[in-house]
Amino acid sequence: MIVGPLPPVKTGMWRVQPEPSKHELAYRAIRERIIDGRFTPGKRLVLSSLARELDVSPVPVREAIRRLEAEGLVHFERNVGARVATLQDDEWEQLVEMLALLDGFAFALAATRVKVSDLAEARGFNGQLREVAAAEQIDHGLVMALHRQFHRALYRCCGNRYVVESLDTIWDRIDASRVLVTLYPALRLATAVEEHDALLDRLERGEDDSSVLEACAREHNLNAIRTIRKNAALEA
Repeated sequence: MIVGPLPPVKTGMWRVQPEPSKHELAYRAIRERIIDGRFTPGKRLVLSSLARELDVSPVPVREAIRRLEAEGLVHFERNVGARVATLQDDEWEQLVEMLALLDGFAFALAATRVKVSDLAEARGFNGQLREVAAAEQIDHGLVMALHRQFHRALYRCCGNRYVVESLDTIWDRIDASRVLVTLYPALRLATAVEEHDALLDRLERGEDDSSVLEACAREHNLNAIRTIRKNAALEA
């Protein structure tokens, strides 16, 4: 009996994903600790200590740190080694300015693509922010996490993956620096929540003037810089 060629196997959902390499696991672990603040700005990243902590050899740790350096999350200092990156005043302001430009552009693009479920998700994050703002003791780390989630719920709908990736990278740098966690004044939070509501209202009404939408979202982000500058001047 002659048997013809077997039909191709449909892997699809059954495709087995390869196990991440030790380098990838080290990269993810160190990156997560930087982003969530466990590794604070300026902290030395000692290869031998990290290797023991992550139960790997120093080689994948070294590769991971080089990769994080390329992302701007780690700096190398002569005679010191690797440290978690820090941002000077002008650097974090420039990052927020870039965030404002891209987020405004993404917000305008998302206006015609955003779904009811996306708006509901963003409302949910803003509702949580409102509750945090009303608390006696404000958890600034939680504030920035919810703030980021609110914006991502909208900018991910823009339809341009390069814009989304760029915004994710900028947010990573801001989170890792802990600057906004430290400097973001409590008084700004209540105003930011109101501005979020206004942005969502525009989308729910179906406004489609891209220049107006972009300007509103851009100004919302820039208001953070203005408030921090004003607060710093009052404390000086």
